[in-house]
Amino acid sequence: MKLIRTLAFLIPILCFTNFYLHAQTTSNQEVITTIYYYSFSGELSSTTLSEIESEAKQLTNVDEVKVKYKEENKLGQLIVLVKEKNRNSEGDILFQPTDLKKLLSKNNLIPNELTLEILKN
Repeated sequence: MKLIRTLAFLIPILCFTNFYLHAQTTSNQEVITTIYYYSFSGELSSTTLSEIESEAKQLTNVDEVKVKYKEENKLGQLIVLVKEKNRNSEGDILFQPTDLKKLLSKNNLIPNELTLEILKN
């Protein structure tokens, strides 16, 4: 009788723990897609434009890069699509938006405003 009571108590706890751990590992593996829009101003040649795109593509977890630029206004926008998993530990290397500002400044452009859009998968 004691065995049945013990099993009746332990089985639901073990099942709950198993489902909880499975849900945790599934949610941690979910990929989050974020689009960063960084507006800038300054002179931009076509060679510099392609250099910025290729350098931005080399940043961590960057999937796509596009630069929109209007020569007559000397205004542009750097659009970066980032796909990455949730942070699991402090050692995880994730995309750093500050790298975009450094990239624009390095190419003698003036970074203006950074906005982002998180897409649901």
